Amino acid sequence: MNPTFCPNPKILQQLANGSLDQMQNLTRAIRLWVLLSWLYSDEGYNALANSFTYADWRQAFFGENYKDEKQEDILNYADPNFAGNKTTKQWLIKWDVSVNQWRQSLQKQIAIADRDLDELLAEKLFAQVRKSLQNDFDLLVSRNWLQRVSDAGRSKNYRRLQTTPSILARLDNSNTESNLSYKAQIYLDMFSFLDPSLPLLAEQVSAAGDEDNHRVFLYVDYLVPESSSLEDAVDQFQSELQEIWESENIAPLLLTYRSAHQNLIKECVVYPVCIYFMDRAKYLCGYGSTPKGEINWYKYRLDRIISKRLESLDWQDTRVPQLLKEKYQENNLPTPKTVNDMLKAAWGCDFYKETALMVLRFDRTFAQSYLQGISIHHTCSAIDCDRAARLIAQYTPNPEHREAILKTLQSRPADDAYYQVTYRVTDYHPLRWLRALGSQVEILLPWDLRQKIAVEIQKTANLYQ
Repeated sequence: MNPTFCPNPKILQQLANGSLDQMQNLTRAIRLWVLLSWLYSDEGYNALANSFTYADWRQAFFGENYKDEKQEDILNYADPNFAGNKTTKQWLIKWDVSVNQWRQSLQKQIAIADRDLDELLAEKLFAQVRKSLQNDFDLLVSRNWLQRVSDAGRSKNYRRLQTTPSILARLDNSNTESNLSYKAQIYLDMFSFLDPSLPLLAEQVSAAGDEDNHRVFLYVDYLVPESSSLEDAVDQFQSELQEIWESENIAPLLLTYRSAHQNLIKECVVYPVCIYFMDRAKYLCGYGSTPKGEINWYKYRLDRIISKRLESLDWQDTRVPQLLKEKYQENNLPTPKTVNDMLKAAWGCDFYKETALMVLRFDRTFAQSYLQGISIHHTCSAIDCDRAARLIAQYTPNPEHREAILKTLQSRPADDAYYQVTYRVTDYHPLRWLRALGSQVEILLPWDLRQKIAVEIQKTANLYQ
């Protein structure tokens, strides 16, 4: 069996978890197309038995000694023929797809700049950690393009369908309608700005039958009151932004913003990039003048925009910051991929803030029960006590502080769980997570954050004495 279905926009939209306008959805859709093409090709059948595990596929696809737990291990493979180093363009060529024709077809259907498309074609599709690729397999199972085999033991076993997957026949038929109702599809598209796993869950919920008999519910903690004028305003802003992004020319916007942090109302000129649901609210990620008076990235909470409408400005308008004009003139305007890359680079929602290294200690029993197998962030990795000591020595310049932390570390059990993670300094998201764990976690590095938390805990204890 040699499937030769071309990854046209319609096929990619069915593979995607959300709108293709968001680069992470488009990239994953192409990766799923490659994965399906390989699994159901002669190459896949010759390499894998009828029933196989993820480890079996990894060995056949990447090689025997491949390690996919850490990003640094993945990037250390220098062989250009290694599957993890192959770019999108190379995969298209491998499956006999005309890159130029595919490029033109894609740009007719979605608004994607040449520069973004060049980056996509040069991206290494399978340079992903195990969790991401395992999620790809789970998605294929949930879409009935791959089967899960009941098997004893901890490993998941997969099996290809005995007949051609429905996606191959269904998506080659241009007259085929989506299985989702129009209303369900609208809601699925709206989920595209949420966590990448949520659009699939939304589709599963929408297909669960009449609403009185649902067995699966999606709960998202959202700050904006339901059925309120504020919710209407937020939805209107989102609708306006989506219309702007669908247009060919995205212009800078003038908006009036109420900043809780700065305790002021300020007019800001922003180049709108994308919407994210983070920290229990919808945020517009944009580049331009910020409430702090800087020219930089900022995330604007939609419910704190007090403008009646978003006003588009001409690029020659004197209110547009010079740095933003220069990016426009250089054809170097930021994209959603820019935001996603910054979010992946460090733990935290404030993707534009400075980064620093954090070292954490967890009680061994707590870590085994609640942390094993979960992902705190892409940059988070388990380390041993000796490495924790070396990092503390390296990143604590003050001798007195360094000596104090190392002395504290020596008093802690060496077999406790230690982690290092890159985080965004002063970002509330990591701090809120750490505060919620209370005495189950100890911040060893950096010194300033350790002291800040200690003071907060002491003040809280004083309230109850």
